[in-house]
Amino acid sequence: MFGGCIYFELKKIDRKWWLYPGVCLGAIWLGRWVLQSPDVAIAILTGLVTALCCLAIVARQPEEQKFLVRLFVAALTLRWLLGMLIHSNPILSYLGADASTYDAFGNVLCRSWQGLVDSNDPWLVRATSANLSGWGMLYYVAAIYYIVGQNPLAVQLVTAAFGASSVIIIYRVVLLLFDQPRIARTAAIMIAFSPSMILWSSQALKDGPIVFCLAVCALYTLRLREKFSLKNLFLLGLFLFCLYSLRHYAFYILFFSIAGGLLIGAKNFSPIRILQGGLLVVILGTTFVYFGAKDVAEKSFSLKDIQARREYGAKEAKSGYGGDVDITDTKAAITFLPIGVAYVLLSPFPWMIGLRQLVIVPELVLWWLALPLLIKGYWYAIRHRLKESFVICLFTVGLTLVYALYQTNVGTAYRHRAQMYIFFFIFISVGWEMRRSTKMLKLAEKARWYEELRNRAAMNPSATTPRMTN
Repeated sequence: MFGGCIYFELKKIDRKWWLYPGVCLGAIWLGRWVLQSPDVAIAILTGLVTALCCLAIVARQPEEQKFLVRLFVAALTLRWLLGMLIHSNPILSYLGADASTYDAFGNVLCRSWQGLVDSNDPWLVRATSANLSGWGMLYYVAAIYYIVGQNPLAVQLVTAAFGASSVIIIYRVVLLLFDQPRIARTAAIMIAFSPSMILWSSQALKDGPIVFCLAVCALYTLRLREKFSLKNLFLLGLFLFCLYSLRHYAFYILFFSIAGGLLIGAKNFSPIRILQGGLLVVILGTTFVYFGAKDVAEKSFSLKDIQARREYGAKEAKSGYGGDVDITDTKAAITFLPIGVAYVLLSPFPWMIGLRQLVIVPELVLWWLALPLLIKGYWYAIRHRLKESFVICLFTVGLTLVYALYQTNVGTAYRHRAQMYIFFFIFISVGWEMRRSTKMLKLAEKARWYEELRNRAAMNPSATTPRMTN
């Protein structure tokens, strides 16, 4: 009786009460860390302001706002926790070795803005040149340092906020593509809790901003497809420029995909809509040509330069492959293409996994198992939603083929594949929903069959009940 009373009283207590001790302990630990290092407090404040701004902008979704806010907070918390763990443990710095490069170059660029370093120094001019891919990351880091001082943790937390915002943006993209909240929820949850997405967007790397730019560009392209708007055109151009500054070749592939989507993928297909789409493409293309995109494209897609980088990457990396294949030879490139695609989509293979890579095995196995769903969802999008999903379909195929020919390092291929997860997860969610719908239809059909049998038995009991004999 006494135990029953206690159980009854405990049920009255809000389950959130059990979170209070954990929150208190976390606050105590964080407070001690802040006292030991004031830079941590500045970093947290910077990340918090960025997160609140992102949430205020991207969470203005009338439907399921409560779900989206909770998902954003969960995604942000996981990325912040991992970012702080990596920052406080130098032994984990190997997870994002490029971060130290961005930190050093970004700090020098920031000091040049402050007049402490000669901004005309040849090596600084060359490092920040628009002809080099990734120069935007140096400006991104330098801008944060200019506001809060050299603080790598601040860059990590701000990047994590962009990574968490991508979750809500993809939710909106899926609604525009398929108008199915269940598919949108599934895709958003996958992006929020994917270990790869969490890992690469919790560090001071290009991956988080690149994923954010890809998601935003897809969103505003779909909005322009539905209705022309100067605001949407300006924002699309702005985030395309950000993507251009972070990764040149991804920008070019996305630009051509957007051009095709605006020309042939208009919601209300008509000559006027084609003319509007062509005009938008001309405006965007002319703008980027003015900023030197044409010259950069010639260098970025030079087969000789790509081949030299392939050979270097294969020799320097322990997990290199395909460096001996000369892609300047068309026949050799076509022959190697299926192998390259297999590495981009499936690597690392079991025999390549060492002790350090054991942590990625669960996600890797799930990814392999999800490939049939990816193919099923992609095929459905092509057959039934090609006009709506043209941009995403063409971009994922194009970037996969480029990576297949360009990459010769298993680690880099695995990392770059995570940048396409935001679109891959959309197709996986579609495939998952198709499988679920098929299963539900079979269960409903079986239930109707049993119901029909019961009705027949009720109407004619003698048909199913054996007669008694003397």
